[in-house]
Amino acid sequence: MEKLKRWPTIIIFVTMQVAWIFIVVIGVVWYIRNNATAVGRPVGTWDIVIMIEGSVLLLLILAGIYVLFILYQRQLTLMRTQMHFISSITHAFKTPLATMQLYLETIEKRELPEETMDRLLKGMMAENQRLKSLVDNFLASARFSYSRRPYVFARTSLSEFMNDFLERNENLLKDVDVRVNIREDPVLIIDKGAMNLVFSNLAENAIHYSTDILRVDLEAWREGAWAYIRFSDYGAGIPKERYRDIFKMFQRLPEAMALWGSGTGMGLYVVKMIIKAHGGSIRVSPGLKDQGTSFLIRLPVVRP
Repeated sequence: MEKLKRWPTIIIFVTMQVAWIFIVVIGVVWYIRNNATAVGRPVGTWDIVIMIEGSVLLLLILAGIYVLFILYQRQLTLMRTQMHFISSITHAFKTPLATMQLYLETIEKRELPEETMDRLLKGMMAENQRLKSLVDNFLASARFSYSRRPYVFARTSLSEFMNDFLERNENLLKDVDVRVNIREDPVLIIDKGAMNLVFSNLAENAIHYSTDILRVDLEAWREGAWAYIRFSDYGAGIPKERYRDIFKMFQRLPEAMALWGSGTGMGLYVVKMIIKAHGGSIRVSPGLKDQGTSFLIRLPVVRP
């Protein structure tokens, strides 16, 4: 059975507004004709008062309709967001869970050579990393909503943090050519766990959306009171007109979905919010040698 087409809500709203204005005009004309000219007397003060009261009442009704329309639009947006959230999280969790289930069943039911067993275990580790990243992103987004100070800041040097990041994500970056170039070593005050999530999200995007070269360049330097970190990949790149959209919650570009179907669209949103909470900013630009994408992160340094 074919579904009935719904009228756009803006058309319904405009139609109702025009109808109410038409009713107001008809009411005023009717009152003037029947209560003034019909008895042969001019329009008096009380007539004007009554017409003003009626007009104000109808205007209040119009304002109420407008408020209801805005609330209805917000409710629709919220419902769409919730449905998108459920769909995204279901698909994102289903894929790694199904993959690990298949690996476990293979290990359980068959006698496998050591090389194959090792490959399956590494595959499960990779899928577990994906699940951990998804959970971390959802927890981070929840912290933005329910806590004004969700981070525990600690003093650390940039080189120390970079080494910690590479060590924590050794399994994620095992096939990636990571090149680190720290020109200076400024001291930062950061939440190491949250900032690790920032770089792991950027690394995952670089891996998932790479078309040829699986490489990541990490450059860092200091300018005055700011530390700059440039994270560059050599993937598919992002169209310049979509630079602002990529940091929105649940936002995924069609090009990204074609390369990597599984995803929630929360990674870069979490990245931006964490950096903002650290008093910094992030900017996106074309990658090095006009290939891939570069993210320039700016964070405040600790002054002596």
